[in-house]
Amino acid sequence: MADQDRDAQDKAGDAQDPQADSVSPAPAASLSARGASRRRFAKASAGATGVLLTLHSQPGMACTYCGISPSLAVSAVNQKVPIGKLSHQGPAAVCNGRMPWWWADQGSWPRGCDPDAPFKKYFSCGGRSAPFADISAKKVLAGAPCDAGLDLGKFMLAAYLNAASGRVNFLSIQSLQNVWNEWTVQGYYAPMAGQKWYPNDIVGYLHGTMD
Repeated sequence: MADQDRDAQDKAGDAQDPQADSVSPAPAASLSARGASRRRFAKASAGATGVLLTLHSQPGMACTYCGISPSLAVSAVNQKVPIGKLSHQGPAAVCNGRMPWWWADQGSWPRGCDPDAPFKKYFSCGGRSAPFADISAKKVLAGAPCDAGLDLGKFMLAAYLNAASGRVNFLSIQSLQNVWNEWTVQGYYAPMAGQKWYPNDIVGYLHGTMD
């Protein structure tokens, strides 16, 4: 009954504010579109690892996980070290990642990347990822039926293009393919021993590498 009441309240709020699905209960004016989007992902993804509970929504931040690998992000949370404290350690990070919908609208992709090529050109497909195989990369970015409710394919592909274009330098194409392959086989990705990231967790992290 509580869930029904909550749904009713959410729908009422949506009717009053057409952007209610992309902002937190705070007034819309207090968050940038980027911050509101991150908060939405944090709310949707807070779960298995707790990592996404540390997502920042400050309008001035470019990328939440700028220069931070998945394993380091988990380690920081386990040690209760704010992610922001780690974002400028080590070699200068390049973090100018773009969202899936941005890449879907681009006519020019990085060298060797073709929007009309099948998804299997970028990520191996078998088992639970088999439905992605022959769908064009551009269609996956725009939202393919096999990715509905996951968004994993579109964010993995956007992360691939961000790495291939040099917009992000702390994620390699090989590391992204490893994440995908592990999810394909196991249904989750383990950034470090004892931790499991399911699709929402992976998407939340990748979202934090994009502007």
